[in-house]
Amino acid sequence: MIPGATHRPKDVLRPRRGPTVVLTRGDAEVATWPLPPCDRPEVGIVDQLARLQLEAQRLGCSIRLRHVCRELVELLELAGLDAVVVADD
Repeated sequence: MIPGATHRPKDVLRPRRGPTVVLTRGDAEVATWPLPPCDRPEVGIVDQLARLQLEAQRLGCSIRLRHVCRELVELLELAGLDAVVVADD
């Protein structure tokens, strides 16, 4: 037991439905983490995703996006990154 732990986390097995980055190696998911809600995505998030994809490639991995808004997908397409940073859904 962990000292001071008084309750169990309730959201461990609950799937996350917000925008998510998924780091993959081949067909295996290595890690996932949330993106900020994308009500009005800006070019800065596209830049961060492009840099993240470059780092992932250096490690032999790639990134995918889940549950992202249509506006972010369109912004990725406009930047020419839709083939590099793939959005599932």
